Amino acid sequence: MLPLLASAAVVVGLAVPASARAADPPPVQTHIVGGSVAPAGSYGWTAALIRRGASRTAGFRCGAVVLSRSWVLTAGHCAIDYDNAYPDSVYGNYVAPSFLDVLASTQQLSGTSGQLVHVAKIYVHPSYNVATSDYDVALLRLARPISAEEIAVIGTTASELPLDDAGTTAIVSGWGTTSSGGSISTLLRSVGVPIQSNTTCGNAYYPGFTADGEVLEYHASNMICAGPLGGGKDSCQGDSGGPLAVQAPDSSWRVVGTVSFGLGCARPGYPGVYQRLTATSPWIANTRRFGPFNPDGSAYVVQQYRDFVGRSPNSTELSSWVTKLRSTPAATLITSLQASPAWDANAGMNTRLYRAAFLRNPDTSGLDFWVRKRWAGTSPVWIANYFTASSEFDRRYGSLSNDQFVTQIYQNVFGREPDPSGRAYWVNKLNGGTGRGRALYEWSNSSEYRRKTDTPVRIITTRFGLLRAVPSPGEITASEPLNQRSLVDTLRTSYRYAARFNG
Repeated sequence: MLPLLASAAVVVGLAVPASARAADPPPVQTHIVGGSVAPAGSYGWTAALIRRGASRTAGFRCGAVVLSRSWVLTAGHCAIDYDNAYPDSVYGNYVAPSFLDVLASTQQLSGTSGQLVHVAKIYVHPSYNVATSDYDVALLRLARPISAEEIAVIGTTASELPLDDAGTTAIVSGWGTTSSGGSISTLLRSVGVPIQSNTTCGNAYYPGFTADGEVLEYHASNMICAGPLGGGKDSCQGDSGGPLAVQAPDSSWRVVGTVSFGLGCARPGYPGVYQRLTATSPWIANTRRFGPFNPDGSAYVVQQYRDFVGRSPNSTELSSWVTKLRSTPAATLITSLQASPAWDANAGMNTRLYRAAFLRNPDTSGLDFWVRKRWAGTSPVWIANYFTASSEFDRRYGSLSNDQFVTQIYQNVFGREPDPSGRAYWVNKLNGGTGRGRALYEWSNSSEYRRKTDTPVRIITTRFGLLRAVPSPGEITASEPLNQRSLVDTLRTSYRYAARFNG
């Protein structure tokens, strides 16, 4: 499997050293050997890299794997700047992000189906070695999210490690050629291949083995190989970067490898070689942990402060959180800011006021308006006075005497009639000039009402903070079984969250 843009012949999927780059790469040659057209709706995490500005077929470069809304995995050699079009001082030996688009959510390479999305950033594994194909993986951060099916990367726990054991049947999928030097497939194809032992792989691609001047050594520390020793089934040219996937006992799927290299396609005695993802899963997880943001965490921290604090972090706050997030989950920052007194005194307070005054959750535009007013310095009592003087309040309750007002808000807030002493206290306060807004604020901010509304208020303010939308009753109900960490992770990795940001 020569690299997709390399000239003809024997080594499939192997990256070409910078010294061997061609001025004008020859046409794409790529396909799964010995397989068949993938069943409709299957292997939806398989994606394609397309040269931006070219047609899907003429510009087809490599396979890829959808890991999340904002991140796609491919081979490191698929990002190499073969024609040296980009200054090394800027991109090193790799193409610029503007060179590539990702095609996902389709099994048809030609036509118009699926999602074609720009690449915002390319991250090649820091240990990738062009000459030896070690750590031949790269991550692409997308400029906008995709809704394609995702696949999880194999983990390193005791229950996950057996998934890439020798003898396991894995599925490789892609649009590569069906024979070495053949033509590209316009339909997604797949084939089942047995994972081979390290001994078998090492014997095939032994130390010092080369072909056409390319090193074809198997290194068990970061490679696996798969394919029947009798040949006939394999990945081939153009499948580079695509997924080698295994179904777990619970029927979910894991990507255990990405197509890297091999001697020819489906030759007896030479199974295809794949990047072993257990060797790179920590790097993959760390690089994409902030979703649509860069892996250093700075943009992620800035956005959370803007959403939950109403301003950018100062230099101390930014530095502190970037440092802390190197060793703590990404959700830690959000859970901390959402639970802060400042956010509770803003979004939490406003949500409780809406429920106490109008017996409903806030609408998105209303909560957004009042959150911004609080950030601008408007007091809670002023907002509560506005609520009690509003046309909605008047339509709901009409003209109430102070005694009737106390009775009504007690029923709204506490679900009961006021006790005699409580009624007398508040009626006297109102008769003495205390504003109704002050009373509404104090009731809605009471410990009793906080306990009563804790779950819906927490869910509403978390979802609004992240998605800038108040959840529907159904969304609130669906969120109730989740603990706060799970809720935050579910939201921050969602399509709706990523869709807020482009670039």
